[in-house]
Amino acid sequence: MEKILLELKELKMIMLLQKEVLTIDEVSLYTGYTRDYIYKLVHLKQIPSSKPHYGRKLFFNKSELIGWLTSNKQLSNEELDKKASDYLVKKSLKC
Repeated sequence: MEKILLELKELKMIMLLQKEVLTIDEVSLYTGYTRDYIYKLVHLKQIPSSKPHYGRKLFFNKSELIGWLTSNKQLSNEELDKKASDYLVKKSLKC
C-alpha cells in the first residue's frame, strides 16, 4: 500500500511538471514553500502571479515561477575567479 501511494505521488509530480499554469497548491508542492508563505509573497508582490478579473483564485505561470526561483544566482568560486580575471585583463588593455 505504501509503495502504491509513493508511485501515485510520483505520478502527480510528473503531471505537475507538464502543466504551464499552476494553482497555489501546485506552487506549494513544486517549490516546497507553504501556502501561507506563498500568499505572503503574493501580497508583497515578490512573486509573479495572476488573478482573473472575475475570480478569486491565484494562478502562476510556471516559466515565470522558474525565472523567479532562479533570479538570485550565487556565483561559484570558479565563476568569480573568471569574472575577476576577465575584469583585470580588460582593465589592463585600457591602460
